[in-house]
Amino acid sequence: MLLVIPAAAVGQMCSASQPGTFNLRTNQPVIAFNQPGVNDFETGWIEFSQNVQVRVRPNFGGSNQWALCLRSEDPDLGGYGKAVSDVEFRLTGDANWRPLDTVDQLAATGQGNQNVRLRFRVSLSYLLDEPGSYGALLAFTAYQK
Repeated sequence: MLLVIPAAAVGQMCSASQPGTFNLRTNQPVIAFNQPGVNDFETGWIEFSQNVQVRVRPNFGGSNQWALCLRSEDPDLGGYGKAVSDVEFRLTGDANWRPLDTVDQLAATGQGNQNVRLRFRVSLSYLLDEPGSYGALLAFTAYQK
C-alpha cells in the first residue's frame, strides 16, 4: 500500500534514521520538458509528458517501512539560469505539488516492494524565463524507517 504524504509534509526534508539496502530502478532518471509554447506560458507551467516510476525493492525484507527521497543533481534547468525549484513534483493522484530541490525531499513512504509514480511540471513566466528546453537529473534514495 502506498501512503500519500499529507499536506502538512510539504517541504519536509528526508532525515530518516538509516539508509537501507534497496534495489531502486526508475524509468526516467532525467526529465526533459518539451519546448514550451505560447499556450504553456499562458497556463504558467508545462507538465512532463509521462509518469516517472521508481521501483522500490528493499533487500532487508518486505515487512519494514521505508521512505523514498528525491533531489535534483543540478541547481538549474539546462543553463538558462532557471532554478531547479521551478520544477514541482507530486505523487500521481495527489493534488499537492511540491518544489524540487538539490537536497533530499520526502517523496513517498511505504512498506515492502512497491512502484512509486510521480508527476513533474515546471513553472513558466513570460517576464522571467527564456524559451528553451528545460531538464533535470533526478536522484532517488531510500531509507529504512
